[in-house]
Amino acid sequence: MGSEPSHSRPAVLLVDDSTEQRNLYQMMLGADFETLCASSGRQALLLAEDHQPSVVVLDICMPEMDGFEVCRRLKSDPVTEGIPVIILTGVEEHVRLKALVAGAFAVLTKPCSQQKLTETISAAIGRSAKQAI
Repeated sequence: MGSEPSHSRPAVLLVDDSTEQRNLYQMMLGADFETLCASSGRQALLLAEDHQPSVVVLDICMPEMDGFEVCRRLKSDPVTEGIPVIILTGVEEHVRLKALVAGAFAVLTKPCSQQKLTETISAAIGRSAKQAI
């Protein structure tokens, strides 16, 4: 797992069954965000509820529970429904609509640049903060 989130930087929950991908995203985001990591959908749901991250960055293709289901569950739980979800996918464009219907804030295609990922996370945090007011 990643480090415990602090209040000085927004916390991002990274969810991917690939250790290499999680490590890559941690390196990309580590300077700007606190990171938590989950290797499965079930672990992601528990961490999201316990830690209330600012954003969840979620891979779509995972065993047992795919990213669509994780997103739907996050959005249907009153405790986590306000957390923006950014979905990362290496699959076709048709996934975008399905992800947005499931409640995703945005869908990014892998490989994703550090700049694009950081900008999208910042936009999600900004929108979430405006909705909380």
